[in-house]
Amino acid sequence: MSVKFVTSIYTDLYGTKFGGRPNRSGHYRWSLLSMLKMTDADFVCYTSDREYEGLCSFFYEEHQISKDKLEIKIYDLENHYFKGLFDKYKDYEAAKKSDRCMEVQWMKFKWLADEDMSYDYYFWIDSGLSHCGLIPNRYLTLTGPNNRGYYESSLFNNTFLSNLVKETGDKVSIIGKENRRNFWSGTVDSKHFTNYDNSIHIIGGLFGGKKEFIPKLFELFDYYGNKVVVEDGRVYHEEDILTLMFRNHEEMFNVFHFDIWWHENERVIGIDMEEHTKKNKSFYKIIEALNGIYE
Repeated sequence: MSVKFVTSIYTDLYGTKFGGRPNRSGHYRWSLLSMLKMTDADFVCYTSDREYEGLCSFFYEEHQISKDKLEIKIYDLENHYFKGLFDKYKDYEAAKKSDRCMEVQWMKFKWLADEDMSYDYYFWIDSGLSHCGLIPNRYLTLTGPNNRGYYESSLFNNTFLSNLVKETGDKVSIIGKENRRNFWSGTVDSKHFTNYDNSIHIIGGLFGGKKEFIPKLFELFDYYGNKVVVEDGRVYHEEDILTLMFRNHEEMFNVFHFDIWWHENERVIGIDMEEHTKKNKSFYKIIEALNGIYE
């Protein structure tokens, strides 16, 4: 069994027509470094020509990561696959104030499909997924230079990887957040659904499966993405398209469910976090279970 993860790091897009989270350079680097503890998998990371040398220095020189284990590729978002569609329908002025880059969101599926399918399984994983906002303190080192410990987690390892593949089986694995009691997001227009249901919102941070399913996954995203954008006159986040794909083709997917992003070490004004996390399944419980840990 061979596995490849595809990811990206673009950290200087906030305030541009692309949009994106500001000041995430250290976060994404340390998080991806932590996830490289899945040594039985290989990784490819897309980035800009502006960030390429810095990433090479960080991973290859400072931390001695093999280029066979992590390939860093330059990809110019100015000429991305969906550019023609975006130029017609994306609000570039609004994007300058957004902390999300829709170009990266949509390219997740194209980057997966562009792989040569020489591995058995392919997954997209967000480079910043390993951090203290999602993972409680007991799974973090909380030590190290440049706040590394807030991103260094023990949960991303070969046990997690093996169980992820096992649970995925002959389907595409996705992550679904409960979306009624703990509302998170709306959907595309209900007219696009075979049977409208917004009770689960599909998350774009981790998904994938057997190589045989990757071309179909891209085909569906490309079809539904173009369809809803043209008919509705706006560009949606990739998670909205994924949610539509899931509902219209449920037989294709294996879903890992969770209720809330928060965990017990977080503090939110007006919420009893101990009680809230007892009643609701935190996101990290998915990662915990894939480590064989059940509480």
